[in-house]
Amino acid sequence: MGNFPKFKEPPPSVNGVYICSSPTEDCDADSRAGLELLNRLSREQGWRAAILATQTPGFINYVGNPKRLIFLQLLPLTTHDAILEIGPGLGQFSIAIAQRVATLDALEVVPGQAEFCAERYRQEGAANIRVAVGGHDCTLPYEDGAFDGIVLNLVLEWCAQRAGFQSHRNVHKQMLAECARVLKPGGFLYLVTKNRFSLRLLTGGRDEHMFRMRFGSALPRWFARVLCRARPPGYLHSHRELAALLRSSGFVHLDSYWSTPEMRWPDHLIRFDTATFSQERIGVPQGESRRTSLIAALLPDFMIKHIAPGLTFVATKRIENRGAGAS
Repeated sequence: MGNFPKFKEPPPSVNGVYICSSPTEDCDADSRAGLELLNRLSREQGWRAAILATQTPGFINYVGNPKRLIFLQLLPLTTHDAILEIGPGLGQFSIAIAQRVATLDALEVVPGQAEFCAERYRQEGAANIRVAVGGHDCTLPYEDGAFDGIVLNLVLEWCAQRAGFQSHRNVHKQMLAECARVLKPGGFLYLVTKNRFSLRLLTGGRDEHMFRMRFGSALPRWFARVLCRARPPGYLHSHRELAALLRSSGFVHLDSYWSTPEMRWPDHLIRFDTATFSQERIGVPQGESRRTSLIAALLPDFMIKHIAPGLTFVATKRIENRGAGAS
């Protein structure tokens, strides 16, 4: 085992999972039963067989396809790093990250998923991964300056789901401030989330973050609230909004990338705002569907980051210079 960063308070451990907080159970009975079956089969038959037996056809591709690891080329990982992955899901990225660093902390909000992750890591011999349950209130159970980097992949849009009636935006600000707090100065945050103004939504696609409403998050906020009549489970930002939120949370040097054809299954990662972007976008998928691809192909370079399916940022925590102010 590596020398893992310290928790703010020593948590109890149950079956290899550290219990840092106990969120109100928000899974329905079927979901809980499904996770219990998944975990039982993973112990008896192995994690891969458990996925094949309990999940929809093709789901194994989502949690076990190495092509989804293309984003690792963007991260400045070293063998001395302590990394935090928030929301590992079923462990689809953790092993590959852990192979490149000293330690990986995997913080999962759903206890059943954390249990599966711990078993998967054990079966794959990943002794430098520590699993914890926590973060349901978007506070992180680790000491200040504990990590060299954080991976927050398709988590931010859902992270206010368990925060009662608090503003989604305020909860997101809290999460990003917590990320800055537990990072060392100069540490990186890799953040991927879906785009409020993606072409799919702008052209009438259904939004899973807003009860599958057409246009969904792309609608004016006030109008969407009237239509929803209830607090939606998710919340999306535009490129401009998210960049401003990152800067206000203490991050600088924001590098933004186009994950094409879309952020869950990227074949290419092209950095925006470079002299070569115009040439690099030629020959890559312009969108996640035929409709969005045809529209995107007609748009000028500067618009692509605003209508891309997802938002991908690599940001650096500000280094305070006591003599001359912040860098």
